[in-house]
This record gives sequence, structure tokens and C-alpha cells, in this order.
Amino acid sequence: MSFLRHILIALGYSIIAAAVALVLPRFFNGIDPNTAIMLGAVVLVGSALLHEVFSRQEEEGRLVEEVQDLRAGHGKVMGELTRAREEVGNIYKAIETMTSRGGGKGLQEDVGKVMAEVKMLQGLVEELTNAADPSTPPDEVMTVAARGAVRPGAGQSMPMPVPASTPAAPAIDDARIVHLVREGISKDRVDLVLQPVVSLPQRKRKFYEAFTRIRSEDGEVITPGQYIAIAEREGLVTALDNLMLFRCVQQLRNKHNKNRNIGFFCNVSPHTLADKKFFNEFVVFMTENSSLAQDLIFEFSHATIANQDEDIAHQLSRLAAIGFRFSLDQVNSLNLDYGALAQQHFKYIKIDAQTMLREVPQPSTDIDLHDFKKALERQGIDLIVEKIETEDVLRDILDFHVDFGQGYLFGAPKGSTSD
Repeated sequence: MSFLRHILIALGYSIIAAAVALVLPRFFNGIDPNTAIMLGAVVLVGSALLHEVFSRQEEEGRLVEEVQDLRAGHGKVMGELTRAREEVGNIYKAIETMTSRGGGKGLQEDVGKVMAEVKMLQGLVEELTNAADPSTPPDEVMTVAARGAVRPGAGQSMPMPVPASTPAAPAIDDARIVHLVREGISKDRVDLVLQPVVSLPQRKRKFYEAFTRIRSEDGEVITPGQYIAIAEREGLVTALDNLMLFRCVQQLRNKHNKNRNIGFFCNVSPHTLADKKFFNEFVVFMTENSSLAQDLIFEFSHATIANQDEDIAHQLSRLAAIGFRFSLDQVNSLNLDYGALAQQHFKYIKIDAQTMLREVPQPSTDIDLHDFKKALERQGIDLIVEKIETEDVLRDILDFHVDFGQGYLFGAPKGSTSD
């Protein structure tokens, strides 16, 4: 019964009680005003008691109906639970049957891989949800950004990887880029693109390096060179990095399933290394996919390794213990500790063509590129020269017996479905 209805009923019997007190003395001479008032009060109290009784009965009836509904719902839930238990029991029986037939070990390995992937996806979904939802409170957005922050020096930020030889892209307003990044994450328009890495001088494709690009609904494309700095500022880069890392592993696994003998360079940014929750789950995931170790090379920037702390060194050692190898990218000087790099399982060093040619012996440096290459060979490290644009540059590079090359001369980054 609604509150308004109670008010109207109480008003009704209050009017009746007042009428009894006022009208009776006029029509019945034997009833004096005091008696009439007492009778009116009796009518008022009696009506109020009846009102209360009927209200309680109505409320009890409603409660009985709710209890019946709860019992019915409980019975339904118990039925669902019973069926679920039966299904789980059937699954266990199936597992036991397969185990008894000799398929238990393989099944357990498959289950382990699925569980590792699901667990990592849970963390990734949480990260992407925070990045894609504009209504996320500022303090939560800052938390996501803080987990991806790495301090290489006094306020200095580390550059993120972009495709070798990326052409100049048209300028886009910062607000537009933020919108495209958020929309790309929420609408699944973050694409994985691959650029070939070829053996030299044969020019045979041996690896691909993976990058991301973001598409708008109308087909507009923004490249890492356009959005990375802004994504870092807005706390979105960790979600993008982690998404690319996971997709890179998926892509390589798919190619393995098709017996494609090809390797992938997959960038691991300082933001991902600092995201301990995600990275811990990623290490478990890679442990279950250790068969990819020979063909998946994790790539780190020179700045990340040069300024690594104990946490980063520990993360690298965990991946190395599984069998994975590393590549050093964005190298801007040949003055490197090659022995230390080899000890940390670095198998490749990347340097862009212009930087390498600039290091040709000059009065300001005592580095000889032939000695540099020999030093790498002694440590079992291969040299990759990127941003090779022209045949002339390639001819100059080949004089130094470079192992691999990368750049638009050999192929532009293309969608991951492209060969």
C-alpha cells in the first residue's frame, strides 16, 4: 500500500470522526457535546486500529509472496548448480578416460596453456577497459599511467619503437589523436603490421618486426610516430604496448601452426616491463609457449637497457631462463659492452644506416666498423642495420659484412595477414 493511499484513508476516517463529534449533538438532544467528542475519538481510534490491522495483513501477504519467489529462485539456482556439478564431473571423467588412454600429459599441457592465456587476457582486458573508457576517474587513469612509467634519468622519457624508415605523416591535432587512440582500443581498430628483416646480401626474408597502427572508422590511419608521445602523456601507452605484445605472440603461434619457418621481433617497452602484474602473467604465458623461443626475439631500446634497474634485469633473466633471446634497438653509439649484452642473452643489435655510416672512423672516434663487427661475432651477436632506403646506402653497408637489413628498400610495414 502506497504512502499516499495511507494518508487518504487516515484523512477519511479523521473526517468521519470529526463529523460524529459535531453532528450528533444537533440531531440527538440527549447527547451533549462532550459525549459527542468522546464518541468521535472512539471512532477515530477504532478506525486507526482497523487501518493498522489491514495494513499489517497486506504487508504480511506481500512478504509471503516474496518468500515464495525467493524459494522458487533458490530452487532454480540449486538446479543450475546441480547441472553445473554434473557437467564438471563429466569433464573430470573425460580427463580421466583420456589419461588412462595415454593422452593425459598432452591434455594437461593444453589445459595449462589455455589457463595461462586466459589469466593474461584478464589482465589485458582490465588494462584495455581502463584505457578505452573516457569516464574512468582521473586517479585510476593515473594509476594505469604510473604502472607504465619508467624513469631512465632526471625526467627523461624513453623513445618508443616506430617502424624503420617511417615516412613523414600529416600533422593531426592532439585531441583528435587522443580520440582516435581511445576509439581504436574500444572498437578493436589497433592493427598489427609487420616489416620484413632480410638476410644480407641474399635479401631473403628471415624475420618480421611488429608494430601497431590505429585506424579510425573512416579509414584514417595514425602511426606510432604520431601517437606514441601523446599516448604516453594520456596514460594509454601501456594498454597499447601490452596488446601488441600479446598479438605478436598470437601471430607467431598461428604461423607456427602453418609450419611457417619465420621469426618475429616483438618490442617490449619500458612501460610493459614496469607493469609487474601484466608482465608476471606474460612470463607464465610464455613459459607455456616456450616452443616459440627460437623464433621470437624480444626487442628493447638501448635507453631501456642502458638505464636498467634490478627489476628490469630480473624480468630479462626470467625470459632468458625460458629460452628467449633479445635484440637491442635504437642504438645510437657503437661504444657498447658486448660481453655484458651477451651475458644477458642479447643475440641481435640494431642500428640505423645513417648512424652506422656516421661512425666510420673519424678523428673524434677510435671505433673501426670492421673491429666492431668482429667484436659482435666473438660474442655471438648478429648485426641488423635498419632504415636502409636506397641501393647506394645498401652498397655502403655491405662493405662491413652486415648480417641483416631492414627498411623500405626491402618492404614497408604491412598488415599481419600479408606475406
